Amino acid sequence: MHEPLDGRANGPVILVVEDEVLIRLDNAEELRRAGYRVIEAADAPEALGFLSGSEPLHLLVTDINMPGALDGLELAEMARSLRPGLPIVLASAHAPHGFEADRVIRKPYFASELVKIANELIEATWRTGNDNQQAC
Repeated sequence: MHEPLDGRANGPVILVVEDEVLIRLDNAEELRRAGYRVIEAADAPEALGFLSGSEPLHLLVTDINMPGALDGLELAEMARSLRPGLPIVLASAHAPHGFEADRVIRKPYFASELVKIANELIEATWRTGNDNQQAC
């Protein structure tokens, strides 16, 4: 486990949206071990509550195929509107169409792969102090 980036008391915040509870728990645990703070959501409506709130977020990781009225692609589009500049990682067994994510991770994947992606996407903005990713 490394210390939170830049030695700050609280590491960057990652919102993980995944309806499969075991995948969500595994991802969240691995990200926490890497020094990140993690908010977990089981579906898009729950995630929207966090995206439209005041908690700073530094990365959104969302599954594409989720039950309910909104899928991960629609969530990602809403996230771009609510939090311009927020990096977005889409997770799916199939290549997504119609949305330009910062990264796509193909299922199945190891949570350690997600940590590497998070490190790459967050580190530059965190170290420059651009860490106030609050909703517009």
